[in-house]
Amino acid sequence: MMKVLIFIIMLNFNIMINNKQIMMKLLVMMLMVISLMFTYSINFNENWMNLYSWMGMDLLSYMLSLLSLWIIMLMFMVSLNFKNIKMFSFILLLLLLSLMLSFMSINYFMFYLYFEISLFPTFLLIMGWGYQPERINASMFMLLYTMFASLPLMIILFYLLSYFNSLNYLIILNNTMKFTYLKLLMYLYMIFAFLIKLPLFMLHMWLPKAHVEAPICGSMILAGVMLKLGGYGIIRSMMMMLNYSKYFNYIITIISLLGMFMLSVICLRQYDLKLLVAYSSVVHMGMMLLGAMSLTKWGMVGSYLMMMAHGLCSSALFILVNLSYKCSKSRNMLINKGMMNMFPTLSMWWFLFCICNMSSPVSLNLMSEIMIINVMLNWSFNSIYLLMASMYLSSMYSLYMFSYSQHGAYNSLINKMNINNMNEYLVLLLHWVPLNLIIMKIELFI
Repeated sequence: MMKVLIFIIMLNFNIMINNKQIMMKLLVMMLMVISLMFTYSINFNENWMNLYSWMGMDLLSYMLSLLSLWIIMLMFMVSLNFKNIKMFSFILLLLLLSLMLSFMSINYFMFYLYFEISLFPTFLLIMGWGYQPERINASMFMLLYTMFASLPLMIILFYLLSYFNSLNYLIILNNTMKFTYLKLLMYLYMIFAFLIKLPLFMLHMWLPKAHVEAPICGSMILAGVMLKLGGYGIIRSMMMMLNYSKYFNYIITIISLLGMFMLSVICLRQYDLKLLVAYSSVVHMGMMLLGAMSLTKWGMVGSYLMMMAHGLCSSALFILVNLSYKCSKSRNMLINKGMMNMFPTLSMWWFLFCICNMSSPVSLNLMSEIMIINVMLNWSFNSIYLLMASMYLSSMYSLYMFSYSQHGAYNSLINKMNINNMNEYLVLLLHWVPLNLIIMKIELFI
C-alpha cells in the first residue's frame, strides 16, 4: 500500500516533461500499472489488511481506492487537449492522493482531514476549467454546503476522542455509544456531513449546479468517486453507533424512498442532458443509502456494489454527454437529436450505458438493486409501491434520454466535422468492461 502512495507522489515529476501529449499518455500508462500493482495486495475477506500506523484497508475501502485510481486514469485520457495541462495534471494527482489517503485511513480524524482536503482540488477544477461564468457560484455552493455540514462532525470527533481515548476504527467500530442526552442530534451530526456529500434528497441542490458547470473530468470525479466518500463515511459512522442507528435509520430511509420517486419524476422533465445524468446520480445514491441503512450484511454488500456500479456508469454517461456537446456546442436535448445518423458507433455506447443506468442484466447495477430490494422488502413490505414506481420511472428516463438523443431527424446546426477518435471509444470500453464483468466474480464480494 505504501509503495502505491509513493508511486503516486513520484508521478508529479512527470509534469516536468515538456511535450504535453507524451506527458499525459505516460501518466495514463503509469496509473494503469499502479492499478494492476494494487490488485495484487488484497485478500477477499472481511479482515483488515495492509495495516500501518494510521493506515489500513478492508474490502470496502480497497475497492473504492481502486475505483479512484481507475477513474482518474480515465480522466487523464479524456482531457488530453485541456489548457494549462501541467497545472491540471498536478491538481488531478493531488486529488488522487487525497482520495486514496481518505479511503486508506483507519483513524477517524485522518479520514476527516483527507475528506476535507479532497474538496479543494475539486473546487479548483470547477473554478479553473469550468464552462460558464456561473461556475464561481457553483463551486462556492459546493464548498459552503460541505464545510457547513463538516463542522459539527469535527466537534463530535473530539468528543469521541475523550470518550474512547482513541479514534482508531479497529477500536471504535461496532461500539456502543451511551450518550444519555440528545441522541438524535448526536446521530445526525455524525452522518450529516456525509449525507450532504452523498447527497441525500433535500440536501442535493449543490450537485446539479456543480455538475453543469464542471468540465468533463470534474463531472467524472464528482460522480465517480466524490459521492462515494459520502457513502463510505456513512457506512463507517453507522458502525460506530449501532445502538443509535437501529432507532433513527428509518427517518433517512423514508426520505430516500420519497427522494428517489420525486427525483425520477424531475429527471423525466429535464431537457439538459448533463442535468438529467446528475439527477439520476442522486436517485442511485438514494438507492445505495437504502441498502446501507438496513444494517444487514446483504444490504451493505448491495450498497457497496451500487457505489462501484454507479461510479463507472455515471462517469461514462458524462463522457457521452460531453462528446455530444463537442459536436453541437449545446447540452440541450432539442438540439442533440438524431445522433444515430451521424455517429452510429457512438449510439451503441449510448445504448449500452443507458441500459446499465436502468439496471439491465448483466450489469453490476442489476445485482446491487436486487440485493437492496430484497433487504427493503424484508424491512417493510409497504415500501414495494414506492420502489416499483421509482424503478419504473428510472428505466423510463434512461430510455427517454437514449431515444430522444439518438433517434429522429438530426439538427442541421450540428458541426459535422467533429470526428471522434479511437481514444474516446477506448475510454468508454474501459468503463464498460469492469461494469459488466465484475458480476462474473461476484462470489468474491458476498
